Amino acid sequence: MQSENLSEKLFKPKFKYEETSMISNSGVELPKLSYEDSAFGFTPSYYRPIHRFNWVIGGGNVLDIDEALAKISVSKNERSRPKCLDTVKEYGPGHWIYEFSTIAQSRVTKARAAMEKGDMQCASHNFRMAARYFGIAAYPNLKSDVLALEADVLCRKCYKQMFEVDPNLVPIKEETFTVDGKKVTGYLHLPDTESVHPCLVVACSYENSIEDHFRLFTNYLKPNNIAMFLIEMPGTGACDKLNLDDHFSLGVEAALEHLSTLNCIDSTKIALMGRALAATTCIRASLMKPNLVKALIAITPFVHSIFTEKDYLDSMPLCLRSSLCNRLNLDASNWEILIPRFKAFSLKNQGILSNSNRCTTPTLVCTIKNSYVSGNDITLLENNYKDFSLYVHENEGYSAFVKDSIERISKFLVEKLNN
Repeated sequence: MQSENLSEKLFKPKFKYEETSMISNSGVELPKLSYEDSAFGFTPSYYRPIHRFNWVIGGGNVLDIDEALAKISVSKNERSRPKCLDTVKEYGPGHWIYEFSTIAQSRVTKARAAMEKGDMQCASHNFRMAARYFGIAAYPNLKSDVLALEADVLCRKCYKQMFEVDPNLVPIKEETFTVDGKKVTGYLHLPDTESVHPCLVVACSYENSIEDHFRLFTNYLKPNNIAMFLIEMPGTGACDKLNLDDHFSLGVEAALEHLSTLNCIDSTKIALMGRALAATTCIRASLMKPNLVKALIAITPFVHSIFTEKDYLDSMPLCLRSSLCNRLNLDASNWEILIPRFKAFSLKNQGILSNSNRCTTPTLVCTIKNSYVSGNDITLLENNYKDFSLYVHENEGYSAFVKDSIERISKFLVEKLNN
């Protein structure tokens, strides 16, 4: 990776790229939401849900993030959507990807300088920051968003280099395996190279990047000797060759089987975790491969209601509508027509969830009161898992939900994987 300015290296002014908010929705106007669901992270005056607390707890610096958001917000440059601050058309000052990539590039420069001085801890820290900001720049990681894809490539390079230069971290192992005849890659994080470890498989949601779970690993899993294996959803990142369809758990199922062949992983102690549609993937995999799953964590999962009830679907902000349709090669501007097509993703409609109460996998579901995870969804899950725990966040605010959930998730994993 060169230390030259990112805009000079990658994003030449002569090129015209479609602005993120115009992808997968044909420039449709902002929809009127049936209600503002905190589980979706809705943020007024922005196309993207702004998960500021998540980005900080995931390793970002609040001053860096606020600097980028401030420049985006005060920009006088033309926007694709005048009501959305983060939709500046041209790549340059005020553009979402430009502002976060510029801060990321400054961190790469600091990392290079630290390496020259032999200060590998400082270098690792700045590579982590660079990965964090390149990841935010790429958010929400839409296919065909050229600038975002470039930022995502740099995110991965910085993330891997962080582990390579830090003497206290084991370099990431990129594990390649086959899913439906196609090669995909997952990222294995090990506490050390001497032991056999329990492992948490994290299915990254479409709006997340691989660096989002670094703090989970270093602060909670690594101290408890638990490994982490990151796998992405179909059609994105290192799983871009896979297609999103109603068999969307195939990648996680294959990851479970692959991990069971590794000498460094205890195949009897593998857990699954995901959020939103990625949580649905984990639920489906746990029911398809129950003998390979020791524990399950589902955070605000898409279960049945979000796929079948119009009021819930109409609460989804445009960014998330575009994200879902983007993976299906659909256009969110046809939302009313598309709603019936989503029914095929319902775990109830697929016959995956019933009232059998047959699955013995210990399960923790974390959700927010009055969100798209309905009472009927919870009942469906309760009726399928014998050992079922539920955390419902009572207060407003997604940030508080994330903070409280992490503590519960960590305690749950240690109890289930280390006993």
